Amino acid sequence: MELTEVKVIFDAENIEKCKNEIINAFYEFGVSGVKIDEPMDRNSLDYYKNEKDFLVNELAVTAYFPKNTYSARREIIIKERFEELFGDRDDLVYNISFYDLADEDYVDNWKKYVFTTKISERFVVKPTWRDYEKNSDELVIELDPGRAFGTGTHPTTYLCIRLMEKYIENSHTVIDVGTGSGILMVAANKLGAKEIWGVDIDPDACEVAKENLILNGITDENTKVLVGNLLNVVENKTFDVVVANILADVILMLLKDISKVIKKDGILILSGIIEDKKNLVINACEKEGLELVEVQEDKEWVALSLRMK
Repeated sequence: MELTEVKVIFDAENIEKCKNEIINAFYEFGVSGVKIDEPMDRNSLDYYKNEKDFLVNELAVTAYFPKNTYSARREIIIKERFEELFGDRDDLVYNISFYDLADEDYVDNWKKYVFTTKISERFVVKPTWRDYEKNSDELVIELDPGRAFGTGTHPTTYLCIRLMEKYIENSHTVIDVGTGSGILMVAANKLGAKEIWGVDIDPDACEVAKENLILNGITDENTKVLVGNLLNVVENKTFDVVVANILADVILMLLKDISKVIKKDGILILSGIIEDKKNLVINACEKEGLELVEVQEDKEWVALSLRMK
């Protein structure tokens, strides 16, 4: 497996505040976890035993992404996003670097820190290598995030799934735009949707989605994973529920296309939106004939449900 390591070395007046801002910026791009490097405290007794280590250590936050056809574009977007967030700030300095890795041990080491998690009223996300005895009313999603497409436990995912629980019915057709790991497709299946499509521009993501569908016993012909741009792969078809857990900027870019695949009175569920872009997304949706139904929030993250008028 090839990975891209994205490392942000920084210094700031308020270390903890800026560290969290950098971590949240990475989470916007769908990482499931980050590595944090912090120099040893000068007041620590161990500092004096390891002074040389302290002198070369950096304050840094590192994230890992799968290396694929989207990597070059992702690098540009990440740089732009960090410049937007931190470029004009006086309270911190930072440097962002990208490295290509071919570390086959990465996933196995990382697995030690991924656990079974209940993410909503009914849904539990279980890594394939963990054992779990479910309650009778629980819906368990088996997930193998081995290609760094996420564990399903980030607020952007569980906020989306909580809204899906409310709006997806047995008779519904569902499409997941930017399907990634396929977790939302699996959730739609477990909620009883009769037909489920997933679309992503990244062939690697689509392969991971297919693998996770199989892991969850989903192999029927009414479930499709398609590679490409939305309107190129979905022709003359609309859906009862459209879900998209992607960046707010990408939502805004795709919104006109997304609105064309929603049935009249159909539901659009959006997640991956940071709080300061909530109104921007809502206003853009209203211009496309969508009416806001519900807002769910967790910390700085927002998910929306809207109805096509």
